[in-house]
Amino acid sequence: MRNPFTRYMLLAKRWAWIMVLGVVLCGGATYVVTKLMHPTYQATAFLVVSFDTSNSGYDNTSAALEAVPTYAQLITSPKVLNPVIAQHPGLTLKTLLPLIVVKPQSNTQIIELDVSNRDPQLAAQLANEIGQSFSQFSNTQLAATVQVLPAQTPTDPTQPKPSTDALIGALVGLGLSLTLVVAFEWLDDRMDNPDEVEELLHQELLTVIPYLSQRERIKNAEDTPPLAEGCRILCASLNALQETQHFKLILVTSALGGEGKSTIAANLASFMAMTGKRVLLVDADLRHPVQHQHFQLDNHNGLSNSFLEMWAQVEVELTGQATEMPTLRVLTAGVLPSNPSELLQSQLAQQLFKRFRETQQFDYIIFDSAPLLPVADTQILAGYMDATILVVDISKTARKTLVRAKQILQRSHAKILGLAINKSRWPDYGDSRDYLGIQAKSKADISLSIPETPIVSSSPNGKVKDEEITAALRQSRTGKE
Repeated sequence: MRNPFTRYMLLAKRWAWIMVLGVVLCGGATYVVTKLMHPTYQATAFLVVSFDTSNSGYDNTSAALEAVPTYAQLITSPKVLNPVIAQHPGLTLKTLLPLIVVKPQSNTQIIELDVSNRDPQLAAQLANEIGQSFSQFSNTQLAATVQVLPAQTPTDPTQPKPSTDALIGALVGLGLSLTLVVAFEWLDDRMDNPDEVEELLHQELLTVIPYLSQRERIKNAEDTPPLAEGCRILCASLNALQETQHFKLILVTSALGGEGKSTIAANLASFMAMTGKRVLLVDADLRHPVQHQHFQLDNHNGLSNSFLEMWAQVEVELTGQATEMPTLRVLTAGVLPSNPSELLQSQLAQQLFKRFRETQQFDYIIFDSAPLLPVADTQILAGYMDATILVVDISKTARKTLVRAKQILQRSHAKILGLAINKSRWPDYGDSRDYLGIQAKSKADISLSIPETPIVSSSPNGKVKDEEITAALRQSRTGKE
């Protein structure tokens, strides 16, 4: 069962860059803007309202409490402010009112009078002048007496506060980033985990190969345990299916290019051969072949040449080229034809694949084909196969794309054996790093006979130097002995 915490961690890793960007941009921009703003100072005076109309102190206090809200409203009246405006040339009622904030303190006889200005001394002067003006107004025209507690000249600005404002801006940036992430995830048509692929396509999950780091990609498969174990699991799955579903010609393909089908096909053939099976790997991608690079083989003669020579009624050798593994041979793509789709639909193509099926020289013939959706080649090729393995990169391929790929295979009457999930970032599905790390520490000195063969890495160019791998394997056995 999936671990929800793992899902959130993977989402956080995937979108960390946009969240960091939002925090840095909004927080940094807010800090810079507030640094450039003129500071504003606030001076505060307190007005104490009191009555002396009754002999009862309780009655006087109650009357003052009831009068505070009304008196607070009168502070900003023109009769109170006009005498203050008269003392400051250029100051108007319209410009003074926005500077004043009156706050009657609940259940007290106190009214707080706040005046803001860029000049701290002017702010304090205005607060005291307004307070005195209201006190005179109250003492002459109202029943209450107003005592003014004068404002002091402020030393610290109330705004802006760059550090606090930058923190608020960073939080706003984080909120906007999370909103974008939610929107992207909602619009994203890709699947979250291998289970969704299995449920969407209603196909068996044969293996899950984890995502490899850049350092792991440049190594060969034997030195990359997660990749090696994923391929071994795929081999074991095929051998188990062979007991009930007999097949010989196996097509390895994917919906789109770049999902790792060629790497998986090469490693599947190599690990199958390691188990003693006689395997022929055919590079049937007649547009962008790579297997001759993987195995460092000559590509002048290959599958395409077989078509052309058969047109000339010449007997063709279809056993491919030998590799350092005795039970593995590779038939490269050969010279690229201008019309691969037409060649694959010809009568001679049917004869060619019939010969592949009837040969007794190999237990398995694995075909590495072009991707399904960009070209028609694989749709044609699938009709000749006994079984098909669909390679899926769930971090790249959308749901609708996979559904189209399955429809194409079904239309070609292809028998889909199952799915090989590649580049999975979900540790709950077949990532053997932790287990293999423990195993490596406690491994006994048992010498295993490892065939000297170039195992293909998942490096971008797919090139492996046979001499270096062979020397490394020999050195490894020498050390164990």
